[in-house]
Amino acid sequence: MKILLVDDDPIVVLLQKKLMEKAGILDPVISFNNGEDAVSYLVEHAGDEDKDYLLFLDINMPGLSGWDVLDTVAEIKLPVRLAVIIITSSIETADKDKAKRYDNIIDFWVKPFNIMDFVKLKQKKELKGFFD
Repeated sequence: MKILLVDDDPIVVLLQKKLMEKAGILDPVISFNNGEDAVSYLVEHAGDEDKDYLLFLDINMPGLSGWDVLDTVAEIKLPVRLAVIIITSSIETADKDKAKRYDNIIDFWVKPFNIMDFVKLKQKKELKGFFD
């Protein structure tokens, strides 16, 4: 499994990495500060043997938003298993409702998050196989 972090705030990325480490999530983490680079990475690595991704995705970013990233990946039909955790400062009901329309979104976290969010993540049934 590959873990991808996509957030335009470097402090949030650093915090996520530290909390993952403390929660015992030790898989390599690849981070991007925009959606365009994340999509490019997924396209470039679509032929890799390991096609399982856990994607922590901010929805409010300049350029491609998190929603745009998900729509682009769906449109180009990449042969990957993508489990998505939305990471956002948005408390809008509309964003939570929109997230429910994406089959690959398994959770919706509002910043700030904490270590227990990452500990509980390892027990999600949607991620069975990711942490084995």
